[in-house]
Amino acid sequence: MNTLHLGRCLGDLTSQAFQRLYLQQQLQSLGHNSGITFSHRPKLSDDDDDDASLSDEHVVAHKAGTNCIAIDQSTGRYLISGGADTGISLWDLESQSDQEALNSNTLRPTATISKATPASHTHAITSLSIYPFDPSPQTLLTTSYDQSLILHSITSTTLTPVHQFPLDFTAYTHAISPASDSTPLVAVGTSHPAPRLIDLRTALATHSLPGHTGAIYSLAWHPHKSHILVSSSTDGRILVFDIRRATPAFASFDVDDTLGIVESNPYISSHSQRVIRPHLNYTHRAHSAPITGILFNSSGDKLISASQDQRIRIWDIATGRNDLVHFGPRIRNSRSGELKPVLAPPGTAGGSGVKSGHELLFWPNDDGRGEIHVHDLREGSLVRVMKTQNVVQVREQQGVRRRGRGGAGAGGAAVNRLTSGGRINAVAWRPVWAEKGEVVEMYTAHGDGRICAWMPAVDRGLGEDEGAEEESGEEDGSGDEQEEAGSKRKKHFTEEELEEERRKKRRRDLIGNLVEGLTKRPVTFS
Repeated sequence: MNTLHLGRCLGDLTSQAFQRLYLQQQLQSLGHNSGITFSHRPKLSDDDDDDASLSDEHVVAHKAGTNCIAIDQSTGRYLISGGADTGISLWDLESQSDQEALNSNTLRPTATISKATPASHTHAITSLSIYPFDPSPQTLLTTSYDQSLILHSITSTTLTPVHQFPLDFTAYTHAISPASDSTPLVAVGTSHPAPRLIDLRTALATHSLPGHTGAIYSLAWHPHKSHILVSSSTDGRILVFDIRRATPAFASFDVDDTLGIVESNPYISSHSQRVIRPHLNYTHRAHSAPITGILFNSSGDKLISASQDQRIRIWDIATGRNDLVHFGPRIRNSRSGELKPVLAPPGTAGGSGVKSGHELLFWPNDDGRGEIHVHDLREGSLVRVMKTQNVVQVREQQGVRRRGRGGAGAGGAAVNRLTSGGRINAVAWRPVWAEKGEVVEMYTAHGDGRICAWMPAVDRGLGEDEGAEEESGEEDGSGDEQEEAGSKRKKHFTEEELEEERRKKRRRDLIGNLVEGLTKRPVTFS
């Protein structure tokens, strides 16, 4: 960081380059902040403080699992979560004063609703989003397995269901149109093969978009063309719709198409021109298994898709070709519903001068261990793996004795359920703003009920050098004892990580001895 400041003062770095390098440095040191927890249990009194009184089953945001989360992009203050227990909770990320933050890092909901609330959902929540065009968060949309989409009113302390849209089919996802000056439309994906469009002003379903033969798992509006909608389905297809047309489907993607649509050139002889493939072909398959997530990049020229065939693919929007980006064999995806990757927040990409296609892609690997794989979007190479600390590790680091029955029974079952990292169901970025120091923050929803906060090393109480060593897993030292002592000084290391470091050290010493023995062997000539 000092090098960046020196280059900025000397004029060697432009402001955009400084901002880009600074934010990229934060992304490189991003890690799980185990000191911040979300508890569904309300605080009974001011003396009920805090981590010491929480048992393992109380450090979760939703008892049956957290399915989805959303952060308002206008103020960046409120986080809303939806759980498998039918509950929806509102969290104020800035509710604690500085003095309270020193004593407690446990966030509690400022408002909650559940199936006991009149006119609310009666089944697990599948997706939620905050209406993005309000100056402050005022409207929330949610879908559920109860075959409905509900519009909620938001205040700082209340969540109130306002209107229910019956869908008649199981709802998996929804997406809000990016146009703020036209009719606000919400596209809903259900078990019916046609996405449905709902007009929020008239509270009516305008029309459906036929073309698929399976359930719709994910939807994405083009970021700059509000009439373009892309959908993915369990039939392995990705279709592009123009909602203004009578026959809205006009393009599809094919996994075997590496050239895309090549327009004819009048200045080239006809015998040398390539044959233009049709824009729409219902036999085209983008994946060989159900597609669980699609999203556009910030410029809208690339589409990313993830599928249960353990593949993530990048598509060129202009030509429809498959960019043939390979993300390696470690991708895991077995989700029945929406699960999609996310890109680095806009402050670290297009807003800072990074070219389109050079963003970082964050994939919540569906292996049950709570890992996030960070890939380069253009090359597909694995940059790093971000690991979630489980509840037992967090409690041990905080020095809090676990309460409740640790053996058989309901208490033991709750503890056993929380000893894994928990599959990650959703990822959300907090907005990056200059007035807030441009701090990168990420939050994840986990199947074990937790909401985890991810922050750079400095915000997690580590120095920049310590954060780099923690992520790389390597330290200087001449022996196992020195390496272990240096690792124990960092409170974020666990016993499993220490054992892994010792194995790596022994492996390096063994290889070094072999190389040294081969190089010192005398060479004889016969």
